[in-house]
Amino acid sequence: MELIFTAQGYSCDLALHPISEKTARTINEHGSEVYSMTPLNWWRKGKTATWGMRIDDNCNIQVSLNGEPIELDHRLITADPLQIRRRMYLDSKAKYLCVLGFDNEICNFSWKWENIEEFDPTKFEFMVHQWDRIMGEQGYFILDEVRYDNQFANHHDWCDASGFSLVPPRIIDLEEVRRELAQGAPEHEGPPFPAPQVTAHATPK
Repeated sequence: MELIFTAQGYSCDLALHPISEKTARTINEHGSEVYSMTPLNWWRKGKTATWGMRIDDNCNIQVSLNGEPIELDHRLITADPLQIRRRMYLDSKAKYLCVLGFDNEICNFSWKWENIEEFDPTKFEFMVHQWDRIMGEQGYFILDEVRYDNQFANHHDWCDASGFSLVPPRIIDLEEVRRELAQGAPEHEGPPFPAPQVTAHATPK
């Protein structure tokens, strides 16, 4: 049997970068114009870059077996999301993190498995990132990969992309994160960060 999992909605290409206070001031001053500036043209090269499909009210999920639609509880997709641990940034010299990229490109993703002997929805495994705190929005899930019965799909396609607009850069204050951790807050993503405004001031000697 042939099993197909299809997601239609908004795809994401987002990257999270440690940045200096100087760069944070530049971003606050210029906003989205920083995408066209030479110092920030590396926005897609971050070690924490993620690319996938947003799982939200605009996402249409379809599952079929041999061409026949199959019911799937969509809550299974976001039941066990991956959450970026904030500790990985705290030992750097960076004072801030910046989120760059896009999350509104209309696209179709599909995963196809061949030679399925029997269908069991509990055999689906979903790699989903949760970026609530990073993006300042509750329930911000990004579907990165799907496996069935411990197997990657025989075919994985994405198509019908229709263009995108870049998100306004978001700045996360690492000093605020350090204070929260010192007070016993969990290291994984929690409630959204407030958007900090970095003002220019003299650099301490």
